[in-house]
Amino acid sequence: MMRNLLCHMDSPTLAPGLGAARRSLLAAVAAIMPLWPDGLPALLVAMLLLMLPWGHAHALRNRPFGAGAWQGPLPWFLMWYLWHVLGMAWSTDIGHGLFDLEVKLIFVVLPFMVLWSPEAWERHRAMVLRVFVAATALTLFFLMVRSTVLFVHELQWRATGNFPVGLPYTNIFFSSYFSPWLHPSYLAMYGVFALYVSVLQGGGRGRLEQYVLPIVLVLGVLLCASKTGWLGLLLVLVHVLWSRWKEPRVRRMALLSAAVATLVLAVLVASFGTVRVKFTDTWHALTATNTTGEDSSSSRVLVWRSAMELIAAQPLAGTGTGDVKNELVRVYGQRGYLYPLERRLNAHSQFLQTAVALGVPAMLLLLASLLVPLVRALRRRHHLMTALLLLSLLNWSVESMLEVQAGVVFFAFFAALLTPPRPSSAPA
Repeated sequence: MMRNLLCHMDSPTLAPGLGAARRSLLAAVAAIMPLWPDGLPALLVAMLLLMLPWGHAHALRNRPFGAGAWQGPLPWFLMWYLWHVLGMAWSTDIGHGLFDLEVKLIFVVLPFMVLWSPEAWERHRAMVLRVFVAATALTLFFLMVRSTVLFVHELQWRATGNFPVGLPYTNIFFSSYFSPWLHPSYLAMYGVFALYVSVLQGGGRGRLEQYVLPIVLVLGVLLCASKTGWLGLLLVLVHVLWSRWKEPRVRRMALLSAAVATLVLAVLVASFGTVRVKFTDTWHALTATNTTGEDSSSSRVLVWRSAMELIAAQPLAGTGTGDVKNELVRVYGQRGYLYPLERRLNAHSQFLQTAVALGVPAMLLLLASLLVPLVRALRRRHHLMTALLLLSLLNWSVESMLEVQAGVVFFAFFAALLTPPRPSSAPA
């Protein structure tokens, strides 16, 4: 009966419907990633079910693990996940450890999705990337409109003398006030990657994709007020101009994006203390010998110090998968770091977070999981995979992005989408 069922599911009448469903789910994941992150788990479960090799289980024998689907970063992250499972052996906080394994479980599931159905990821890659660009631009545009509406309302309140007392009312345009449902650092990373895709692949289909979408993405990233997002914009410019300088369309879009970003950032810094303080806080955190940790920059210095102390104490095995947060909080308390202690901050660096939890060898594995595929992508001129890996190196240096769904799903999904590279067409 089971054999008959599988044969029926692989029948010619069902195959087009299954292909359409896979296409729709891949597009849906890309669309709601910036728009509605809470809806991702259900979509990922549905995608797993539809990616199963219905009627083609025998074909897995003909797909060696050295094939194209396994030449990207995903196999490395499967090993990294298994190391987290091993780290449960010396953890005392089992509850937090299980939660951590649940957050990172996609690193086990997605490699097999690619192995089972590589043609689905390959066939729909360009469409899914375009959906992600449109969804990210739409999200940022909506947030700009929302902030403008709230700003007008607050102007009206101020005119009547009835306005809230607290932060400057212009804060509604920046940072977490601008991005209320997704951490601004993550939204900025989405925006920078979408800009990469827009510049490298989005031209030639009308003025909307050639000019409007890149400008919306640049403005949105700037308003997220994420310093790594701003550095990401610079990374886009350098990487795109280096790799595609001879292509007039790409060069024109990159230079236009750079000009808009420079002009808008200069205006924001000159006009708004909320933005200007991003630079002064960073400088203070880098130069001060004793920071208070009352802003994002100086608090990072404090948590990095705490993380380094724990790494020095347990360099090989780490504290264990489940105990990393408790151990960091303990050090905050001992050192009197009130800001990180009250907020129970993680290490604010994925590399340090991994070293604290599982030791320096696990951190080296995490670095290799980016650097080895990066070298391969650079050699083969796979520009979007290069962009994903460079952005990950940048953002993971100052954020523990693989500790939350927004960071894990973004990286794993696009790592799966961009590997294996298309063997019969120009690299993207």
